[in-house]
Amino acid sequence: MSQTLFKKELFIPSTFEGLNKCLDIVGEVREQFDLDFDTSFGLHTIMVESIENAFIHGNKGVRELEVRVFISICANEILVEVEDTGDGFDLNSIESPLVGSNIKNEGGRGIFFIKMLSSTCYTVGRGNIIRIKLKR
Repeated sequence: MSQTLFKKELFIPSTFEGLNKCLDIVGEVREQFDLDFDTSFGLHTIMVESIENAFIHGNKGVRELEVRVFISICANEILVEVEDTGDGFDLNSIESPLVGSNIKNEGGRGIFFIKMLSSTCYTVGRGNIIRIKLKR
């Protein structure tokens, strides 16, 4: 990555209020860096999907458990990192919602959107940290 122009780390409760704090940051970033519609939409969607997954799957809906959200902006790239307190998951084990009987399942859609909107997406640690990069 090139020189960092902006970075912010938040520790939020597993609540919609916590999610809204992160979306406020997306709005600030959109205005400060004059993000185009596609980049802004991608960043917003990636934040919502990854944070909600951390709330639901990682922290198992326990509102008091925190999620760490980190965002970094460089000239050509945006990095988002979301960490929950869960056991983690294998990103490659999430089946595509476009295949066969998965079309009717709700599971896997968020990860599918994240993969489609990002340039890179992978987990680190024990699988409870998802690191997502998108071009700007």
